[in-house]
Amino acid sequence: MNTHQNDTFFHANQAHDQCYVEPYIAAPEPNIHFPAFNQEEANIFRYRQQQGVNLGSWFVHENWMQPTTMFDCASGNKESEYDIASGWGSKASARALLEKHWDTFIGPADFAYLAGIGINTVRLPIGYWSLGPEFCKGTLFESVADVYTNSWSRVLQAIKWAGASGIGVLVDLHGAPGSQNGESHSGVSDHKAQLFDSDNREKTIKVLQYIAQQLCNINHIVGIQILNEPKEHEMLAAFYDEAMAAMNCSIPKYIHDAFNLAKYSEYNSHRQDFVVVDHHSYFVFTDKDNTESASGHTQDVGSSIAANLAAHSSQQRGNLIIGEWSCALSSQSVKKENDPEASQKEFCTRQMETYGANTAGWTFWCTSSGKSDLTGTHAGLLPSLHERRMPNRSGLVFQVRCGQHAST
Repeated sequence: MNTHQNDTFFHANQAHDQCYVEPYIAAPEPNIHFPAFNQEEANIFRYRQQQGVNLGSWFVHENWMQPTTMFDCASGNKESEYDIASGWGSKASARALLEKHWDTFIGPADFAYLAGIGINTVRLPIGYWSLGPEFCKGTLFESVADVYTNSWSRVLQAIKWAGASGIGVLVDLHGAPGSQNGESHSGVSDHKAQLFDSDNREKTIKVLQYIAQQLCNINHIVGIQILNEPKEHEMLAAFYDEAMAAMNCSIPKYIHDAFNLAKYSEYNSHRQDFVVVDHHSYFVFTDKDNTESASGHTQDVGSSIAANLAAHSSQQRGNLIIGEWSCALSSQSVKKENDPEASQKEFCTRQMETYGANTAGWTFWCTSSGKSDLTGTHAGLLPSLHERRMPNRSGLVFQVRCGQHAST
């Protein structure tokens, strides 16, 4: 992945508290066309078991992920997408910065590389701002809407590049109007989760309707994820119902479990359409995680966690994926091992085996970041994907696991 932008393109002038971004003339807006919809081909992408990776830091930014230089002259807390768009001295500078990033961060050669190592799916995080200025109206991003004039065409281009390499795309609404969780990865840095205010809820439905309308008949769209990591809320299940009904498209819908897998497995067990629950699996965010040794985590993944995933997957006809996971462990966990590197590699391998055996697939976090990198930091810890390559264009493993809902 092209994680290092041209150092001469932008720099911070700390002495004058100003930032300079060289003008960037974006290529003409691409005229994106996709092949005619073919249900048989779409079924392969939608039903096959997923072996994937997240494309983080492309259309949604977090300050801990590469390229961190994007935040050198961000505004406010320097944490989120909005802080970049409202920083850099002017909207023109922020737009130039982001447009060059969209055009250069990942390209066709990167998708070809991913396909070559066995990746058959990418999860593509976007924000509502990615749809363009019209969808920024009445939101936090309204003041910087012009920055995103050319954003949606770049999202479509990314989808086309993936398809050219035979890779399916799960489009993930990572940032919703008002924010579904208040976290920086939802585009904000004020830590307020206001999605369920009536106005934001309505705006989010319209965003999802537009995404569905734009992507419904693209053969290699695996699905649309309605929200990423929303905070659990008494209105969340009802929101999922409303959103999926409003999208009015037979494309698979993915919902995050708000870190309550039992609740949303039960919820999904009563649906008869093609809905998939996304569960995220990390082992670094709690005191219990950090006090457990690497080998202890590995044992848990292969036993109690595997059994739990298998049970919840069976409950909902196999419609369960691990949409984010990584090889990351705390230093406390790793230092308890005689051979830290070997222990962490075994932890990675056990996760890949467990998620592949007990769910409809997984997407690793992520292609390029400061702390979790499929092709960099953690590349040596992951087993060869070719050794565990899942059926690609030759079989419908996912159809067996998910039930036959392609026509709904």
